[in-house]
Amino acid sequence: MTLAHADTPPAGGAPVLQILVALGMFAAVFIPLAVFVVREAKGRETALGRLADFSARITGLPRWAPLPMAVAFASGMSALIGVYWDVPIHMELGRDEGPLANPSHYPIYFGLVGIFASGIISAALSVRDMPPGGLKIGPNLRIPRGSVLMMATGSVGLMGFPLDDLWHRLFGQDVTEWGPTHVLMICGGIIVVIGIQLLLAEARQITGDTKITRWLGVIAAGAWLMGTSAMLMEFDLGVPQFPMLAHVGLVALTTTWPMVVARAGFGPGGALITVAVLIVSRLVFVAVPFAQDFHVAVLLPCIAEAIIIEVVALFLRPGHAFGAVSGLAVGTLGMLAETGLSQWIMPDPWPTSMLVDTLVVGVLAGVAGGLIGAWQHQRITEIAHPQAVRPQGFRRRHALGLVGALGATAVLGFVVPPQDPEPGWTADIQLTESATGLHVERPDGAPERWVNATVKITPAEIAEDAVWLNGFSWQGGGFNSAPLIPLGDGAYRTSEPLPVFGNWKSGIRLHTSDRVLTMAPVYAPADPAANAPAIAAVDGPHPFIAEIDFLQRERKADTPAVLWSIAYLFVGGVFALAWALFAWLYASAAQPVRERSSATA
Repeated sequence: MTLAHADTPPAGGAPVLQILVALGMFAAVFIPLAVFVVREAKGRETALGRLADFSARITGLPRWAPLPMAVAFASGMSALIGVYWDVPIHMELGRDEGPLANPSHYPIYFGLVGIFASGIISAALSVRDMPPGGLKIGPNLRIPRGSVLMMATGSVGLMGFPLDDLWHRLFGQDVTEWGPTHVLMICGGIIVVIGIQLLLAEARQITGDTKITRWLGVIAAGAWLMGTSAMLMEFDLGVPQFPMLAHVGLVALTTTWPMVVARAGFGPGGALITVAVLIVSRLVFVAVPFAQDFHVAVLLPCIAEAIIIEVVALFLRPGHAFGAVSGLAVGTLGMLAETGLSQWIMPDPWPTSMLVDTLVVGVLAGVAGGLIGAWQHQRITEIAHPQAVRPQGFRRRHALGLVGALGATAVLGFVVPPQDPEPGWTADIQLTESATGLHVERPDGAPERWVNATVKITPAEIAEDAVWLNGFSWQGGGFNSAPLIPLGDGAYRTSEPLPVFGNWKSGIRLHTSDRVLTMAPVYAPADPAANAPAIAAVDGPHPFIAEIDFLQRERKADTPAVLWSIAYLFVGGVFALAWALFAWLYASAAQPVRERSSATA
């Protein structure tokens, strides 16, 4: 049995040279962009200005809208192509040699740069044709609020890169999509869609409603569904590092929200179009990992939710009642449909034994998403048609949207955090050699050893309460997760052999209904860079440990707890500010004309 290679990838921050190269790439984009901003401010002709004028003539939109929206959309696609490529790489091959050693990081980086640039381009182009409700910047300049939100979300995403390196230096690498700084980057990239929707609503103040604005609105709603679904990728790939109910809550929330906006704004078929955007875009995103023979992220198609919302819309007009009833229907009928579909689509299906919990979480998250979607649609309508806005108090205009936002936060705050196993949980494992192993396209050259495992779990009842109980192996040149076969009396055996050689990490993985995520390690190589000892593949009792301690062996155990608290509070504060800015920009842009004029005079 061969242990890890002598030269293991670094488990902390990036090499200084790579940081300097990344800064150089950033400068290569933003120096020309700064020149463009200065020239536009002085009223001089620019190449981007000519292109913006051309796009304005083609679409009928003001010059500050179509080109920046196109740049933001293309940049978001680039970033998501990189993300869907990056996660399977880590899943099958482990951590990076450095940020620039991973080719998937380039489309992510330049995508986030482009998202930030799109907001700057919009603001620079807005010296003409500004709506009266533009955000006042200085004595003589107003810019679209949508461009501000696009710049802000791009800033959040870009902030994730240096913070990610700092995080690795302080806490070690976290090889998961949902690492705090990774979420900053991904969410910074996808939240730009909300800025695009706001920018489009402001453009409609000038152009009115046209066929182009109608279609752009529903496609943007589909892009929001497309983007938020990226946060479910680890579930889609079969390596979820968070509880199953987190998957349920996110599906209910992120389908109801954009579909309510789409159906209310577009009319019949709007919810179905969002699904079409989701499915077509997913085919684009998985093209690179498919071509390179990495695992491909499957998805719950959300067709049932779209049909449900289309039916609800036949009986209710757009508004909070429509959003709430849509969320209720999605949380019940939609989650029932997804439970059934997950049995043959998802690598880790939603167990029917969790159906009651699934429906409760689905309803709460769905109603929250419906209320947020209804609030956003109402603000978009008021922004696009400011003369039709009737004065109303804060409570009447925003209370239910706030309820939805707080409800979504509460639900996800409960279902997302995993729990650690109790002391004394063990798996008594007996290994037998397997003559053959699984087909692996990228072996690391080490002598192969594959084993079957018979597992006796103590206490036996924890396995009876299992959401998922799998034999699991990853990062050795491939990935595999397969359910254990029950033998009775608390005993199980693996349905597929486990690799216990080279850089593979294998174990028995258990997720329980009360959100305990735990692993009984069977084998892992020594990892000197991460200060992690080897785990030998031997018979006998293997204690269950917190799953994160095995899946993220690079995390530093000696970092003071106070630093962890400060870091999580900082990242949480960035998100809170981003969402507060989203709410304020929409609400302020949707103020009645008289109130807005007096407030910005």
